[in-house]
Amino acid sequence: MKRFREIYLSWRKEKGSRRKIVGVIKRTATDGITFRYIKEGVEEAKKEGFKEYSGFPLDYNNIYSENNLDIFSLRLVPFERKNNKKLLEFWSAEGVTDKFDLLALTQGLLPTDNFEFLGSYNPTKGFKFVTDIAGLSHIELEKDTVKKGDILNYEFENNKNATGGIAVKVFKDKTHIGYIKLIHDSIFKKVKSNKKLSLKVKEVDQNGRIRNIFIEVDSTYR
Repeated sequence: MKRFREIYLSWRKEKGSRRKIVGVIKRTATDGITFRYIKEGVEEAKKEGFKEYSGFPLDYNNIYSENNLDIFSLRLVPFERKNNKKLLEFWSAEGVTDKFDLLALTQGLLPTDNFEFLGSYNPTKGFKFVTDIAGLSHIELEKDTVKKGDILNYEFENNKNATGGIAVKVFKDKTHIGYIKLIHDSIFKKVKSNKKLSLKVKEVDQNGRIRNIFIEVDSTYR
């Protein structure tokens, strides 16, 4: 089943730098799958060294068609191998075969660059996705502040750098541990005001201090 319609291309200069949304991949019944650059985000990113996504010359007037987008599929190579079961389970992508959906759920993360593919999601019963906490480079959490399996909570905060000017601030009990990152934070604002999404720690990368926190977001209301 094809679930998602938009994936935003994020770039940042380095870990700890602010993300810039530089492009969007869309899927529609009339146009198929297309990619275009987002001028505002690109112009901001260019100040920090961004040039283009390899294979897609920077042209704000050009809309790349589905025939040009196979290069994005290279991001999915690890998930197409025979030993991909654990990877798919980690990203809550078990049983997903549609490449567009798989790119959205796994973020197309590679250790060799600073791009992320961030799906735009809607809250529906039973839908889960995995994201990593933003802002850890600045907060500097001590080891074991957060552990696998911990239940987290969140609140909204006015923040001009967040999607729609409203950030999703994440807590372990009363300890602020970071934020939901751009684009992924939009699903939280689509939930009814008297409901909340469930957040659970999926994995913690730490060595002296916590370097990364992956959480599973369950869009079944609580």
